[in-house]
Amino acid sequence: MDLNISGSGQITPGEYDTIRVSGSAHLGDAVRCKNLYVSGSANGSNVVCEKDFHISGSCGFSGKVSAGNVAISGGTSFKGDVEATERIAISGGMSCGGDLRCKQLQISGNGKVSGDVEAELAKIRGALDCDGLLNAEEVDIEYEKSMEVGSIGGSKITIYKRHGEEKKKRARLPLFASLIKRTTVGTVRVNNSIEGDEIALEGVAVPRVSGRVVAIGADCEIELVQYSEQVEVSPEAKVGRTERI
Repeated sequence: MDLNISGSGQITPGEYDTIRVSGSAHLGDAVRCKNLYVSGSANGSNVVCEKDFHISGSCGFSGKVSAGNVAISGGTSFKGDVEATERIAISGGMSCGGDLRCKQLQISGNGKVSGDVEAELAKIRGALDCDGLLNAEEVDIEYEKSMEVGSIGGSKITIYKRHGEEKKKRARLPLFASLIKRTTVGTVRVNNSIEGDEIALEGVAVPRVSGRVVAIGADCEIELVQYSEQVEVSPEAKVGRTERI
């Protein structure tokens, strides 16, 4: 059955088709549904959605949230893990006290994850602070605000500053001839390491980078760059040493 709440109310544990909240609601533990849409405020514990979990209001969940697709355009706090079988899209603000897992992660707002982030594609155009490992087959970060991540792993990792219209001129592996110096508006700080196959970085501070093909652009600060096939380092980067492995 469908359930609509436009004032305030409680949603008891059980199974539902579509739940819509345009007022405020408290979700009992172990709520299962096909879709959950919140444009007001809601709080609860463990929620399982077969398809869509969409929040455009303000919400807080103390347990684990699982869904097909998760979309956050308001402000939402999760104390546990958040899992999506397909996509997680964040255009508002979100904090996650556990791990974040999905196939596709898209962030144009702000995200804070206390655990690890796992995805096939992680495309970040806003900001993501992650205490653990950001791991994806492809990591694509275009930033203008500072970010902090524990470690980054993946096959193709690209991190670069937003340069407005000139972002299309950014370097492509392995050449950096087209990198254009701009005032630094933020830095991506990685506390441990970046490991991948193809890696291109700009404005990144990290102790160690390790990959097959590595391109280090302007404003990077790296203690050790390890590569197995090819490396290129911009004269506007600070690299302690390079090592072929």
